[in-house]
Amino acid sequence: MTDILDLPDWNVLTSRLDDGTYTIEAEYTLPLQACTKCGVVGKLYRHGPKVVTYRDSPIRGAHVQLAAKVQRYKCRECGGTSLQPLGGVEVDRRMTQRCVEYIKTQCMRDTFTRLSQHIGCDEKTIRNIANDYVQHMNTQFRPYLPNWLGIDETKIAGDMRCVLTDVGRNVPIDILPSRDQDTLARWLAAFPDRSTLLGVATDMWRPYLNVVNMMAPGVPVVIDKFHVVRMANYALDKTRIRRGKAQGVKVNKEWKRSKVLLNKSAANLTDKQSFNLDMWLDNDPEVAQSYQLKEDFYALYNLPKAEAIPAMESWVQRVKASDVAADYKDLLSALKNWRQQIVNYFDHPITNGYTEALNGMTKVINRNGRGYTFEIIRARVLFSNNARAGQSPEWFCVSCGGLFFEDERAVWLPVESGDTRRHCLCKECNERSITHAKEFYDNLDEFFESTLFSE
Repeated sequence: MTDILDLPDWNVLTSRLDDGTYTIEAEYTLPLQACTKCGVVGKLYRHGPKVVTYRDSPIRGAHVQLAAKVQRYKCRECGGTSLQPLGGVEVDRRMTQRCVEYIKTQCMRDTFTRLSQHIGCDEKTIRNIANDYVQHMNTQFRPYLPNWLGIDETKIAGDMRCVLTDVGRNVPIDILPSRDQDTLARWLAAFPDRSTLLGVATDMWRPYLNVVNMMAPGVPVVIDKFHVVRMANYALDKTRIRRGKAQGVKVNKEWKRSKVLLNKSAANLTDKQSFNLDMWLDNDPEVAQSYQLKEDFYALYNLPKAEAIPAMESWVQRVKASDVAADYKDLLSALKNWRQQIVNYFDHPITNGYTEALNGMTKVINRNGRGYTFEIIRARVLFSNNARAGQSPEWFCVSCGGLFFEDERAVWLPVESGDTRRHCLCKECNERSITHAKEFYDNLDEFFESTLFSE
């Protein structure tokens, strides 16, 4: 008989497929040696079997349950009864250890709802296993202090959280429960030797600057380039809105639809867009003036420091003397209050681009999960394969329905026309299918026709 169970020391008695569920009847071959009540060896006798059902990891597009024939024993010494211990299963969870490990891996990649559908168990079971796994991973987790630290914040589970990354290697380091000054200071204080820290990329949030100056004096703080240049875009948008209202409702609506022409860099415009933009600027001198100031400010970041600093001072004077100075008030204030941190970019050209991308990923996780706790979202960012953090698994196993990375697949499979997923057999499913590979491939069409794992 084909050993679809593929667990050591188990003997498969029968297997059947009913309504999308494989039921495998099997018995564990290693007997109980000592009484679990009194500990006496050699005084046990068989007292009849008992069938206990355990959930197993899915395979071949179906749910799997193990109907274990568990032997009961009675002790001649104390009269107590004991059940035969089973290898490869977690009795408390009524699951095989393989299934629990599958859940631990996939709960960091897929939604709890889809995972419960794959396995055929309640979503609460998935959630409980995931919470226990996260607690275990937290006890093992050891963040490190990188050379180039990125600090930002994002809203997770209703509150603003501090996100810390290694912007030199593009790796997440930690997500703190709060972005306040004391929380960040305690995190940095956990590293007695902070001499390895060469620079910090952040936005214009004063507590971050205060903590770095206090905990790592002398380490340059670099204001992220994106946060600065977008203020020039905001200023230009203020000019457009103000002048659009002055032109009337019809013109204002038309300008709003065409604002992409102002926001894009001149070098990225098509010939048609450039023509339309030139007509717009020719008809409104203030918008033209604001647009040119925005473009000139962008150009500052392409200059070496020796040229950029005097050019920035000249640009500030031009803004103050222009008709749109009020629109650039926020940017002028930032250049005054954060001048040194903005100028530091020319010595240390680091950005928080990766940190911002990571923030976007947390929002996607939160949206897909619909109710994930902060601890679960943090775990999915930090513990979902740290070596390639921020990436999403691209391969879909047609057997178990799990999501996998390139090196976790064993067999590539062709996809149907219009299916954007990359189909494969994962290593686990491939090992369980190897003894009946011909049967598996003969029935491959049934996997694609099945709706069990359809999204």
